[in-house]
Amino acid sequence: MSSTYDYKQFSVLYVDDEGQTASNFQDYFSDTFDVQIATSGEEGWRLFSEKPDGFAIVMTDQRMPNSSGVELLEKIKATRPRVIRILATAYSDMDAAIQAVNSGAIYKYITKPWDPPTLEMTLKRGMEFFLVQRERDFLMKEKMFALQRLMMTDRLISLGIFASGLNHHLRNSLTAVKTFLDLAPSKLKGEMLDIEHLRNPDYWHDFYHAVQDQISKVVSVLQEIKEIPEPPVLPLVDSVSINDVLREALAAKEPAFAEHQVKVSTSFSELPPVKGNASMLKRALEFILQDEAINVNAKGTISVTTKSHQNATEILGVLVSISDDGPDIPVAVLYSVFDPFFVRRNLPEEYGLNLLTAFFLIYHHGGEIVAKGSSQGGALFEIFIPNDAQKVAVLPDEDEFLKRVFETEKIWEKLLLQD
Repeated sequence: MSSTYDYKQFSVLYVDDEGQTASNFQDYFSDTFDVQIATSGEEGWRLFSEKPDGFAIVMTDQRMPNSSGVELLEKIKATRPRVIRILATAYSDMDAAIQAVNSGAIYKYITKPWDPPTLEMTLKRGMEFFLVQRERDFLMKEKMFALQRLMMTDRLISLGIFASGLNHHLRNSLTAVKTFLDLAPSKLKGEMLDIEHLRNPDYWHDFYHAVQDQISKVVSVLQEIKEIPEPPVLPLVDSVSINDVLREALAAKEPAFAEHQVKVSTSFSELPPVKGNASMLKRALEFILQDEAINVNAKGTISVTTKSHQNATEILGVLVSISDDGPDIPVAVLYSVFDPFFVRRNLPEEYGLNLLTAFFLIYHHGGEIVAKGSSQGGALFEIFIPNDAQKVAVLPDEDEFLKRVFETEKIWEKLLLQD
């Protein structure tokens, strides 16, 4: 971490009903900090609400009309607890300041009239404290993201072993059954039996074809399971327009939607191209749309939107949102929708593999899929695809990560021991 701080990276909000005092604050500190001022608690809250992630410090006078400084800082704490909150008080308000400190509503209190050089040092320390907290939070998010991907890799390997074993054992058994069925007609002829003159020849014809059809379905499911954990064989370097891929996927699934008279509404934002494998991304989106076609209500609606997005670890990419008005998914089972053979409806054509396959195809691109409850009453799937899959696929170097953590810990200790 750099030894110097950018004190203007985030703003300082000063709230005081005395307009001249607020102006003086801005004049004193605008060279060092990005200062914004307000002359009432209501105006201060409005400024903060417009850009809550843009402020590092909020300093307010205690005595103001309509609402006190502590009340404003308590609202800010509830919204952004990491923001440094400073209360300016007169000696007559000392009890309120002490109570605010004890309750955790404020980081520090300053007595009025404040001394500019002393206050500047307090603001600098507060800004440094905020920046260190932010760096620490980012490191923890980065670590959790890396751990999550390691866990997914372990799950991927386990599923691969499961799929390989399942295919081996079931295919052997199915081969024996299929061989018997294929040989049965010729064997019957060899036994001098005329199948057309049996008591119920239609039964044997129907039975034979029904079993063959079911065997084909089982083999198809096994093939899908086998392909799920396989890593991409092509490099993820195509320049892909997610909007174009979505349009192609929607066109491919149009007959399935038309069968149930389902209306599809789209809202696509202008997006930069992403680096990935175009055919794999199209396949992933088709699997999700196929699941939607199965689960949406007859004459229902599916909504598809796209927009640029930055995920929790500050990776830039594209967010695709697909929602339906099908059966609601209880919160308790939201985390199970990507498990093998999870189904939302009891329908013969639903294997429960569509979402699992899509999950791993997006995962191979360094992305993620999250299932939520839809405002339409059904399910909402948010698919995040990074702008460059190859960069995300590389986990952070462990030694470098630990070095950054320990440097941050030293700064934390220094700041905490200064009081």
